[in-house]
Amino acid sequence: MATKTDGTHAVWAFTEHEHDDLVRGINRIHDVACEIGRRPTPELSVHVLDVLQWLDGTLEPHIGWEEAWLYPEIDARIGTPWATRAARFDHQQVREMAARLRADPHLLSSHEAGDHEAEIRCHLFGLEALLRAHIEREERFLIPLLDDDRSSVQTAAAVAPIGTSG
Repeated sequence: MATKTDGTHAVWAFTEHEHDDLVRGINRIHDVACEIGRRPTPELSVHVLDVLQWLDGTLEPHIGWEEAWLYPEIDARIGTPWATRAARFDHQQVREMAARLRADPHLLSSHEAGDHEAEIRCHLFGLEALLRAHIEREERFLIPLLDDDRSSVQTAAAVAPIGTSG
């Protein structure tokens, strides 16, 4: 019979594998942003469209899994939806930046693409930064909560703050 600890390790392994896959895509976003101004516009348009396909085919399903299973699981174990509220906000920011990026490819096909390259580059680097920060916060603050059971979290909350008597 699998124990709770075994299940936690499986979630850790799955999340680590997922995040490794995401990091490859995020590195691609960075590379495409760096190519702006160095590559011909038609070639760059293809690369931006590849990033958009990655957002839809890889990132969005990952976000969906986190919101449908991972975050509710963490919230249930901790006993409050506040544990994942910031991460859900990160997802909204990522989706908003992705929407901005989706509006950009037409700029690359225009005759004034050079005037819009800085905006596209900014959206790509912004998306990259949001994703890297989000993954780091999940790995440091949320995923470790799966190791804690409710009793250890409640015990820690009951401990008096440093410097108080009692």
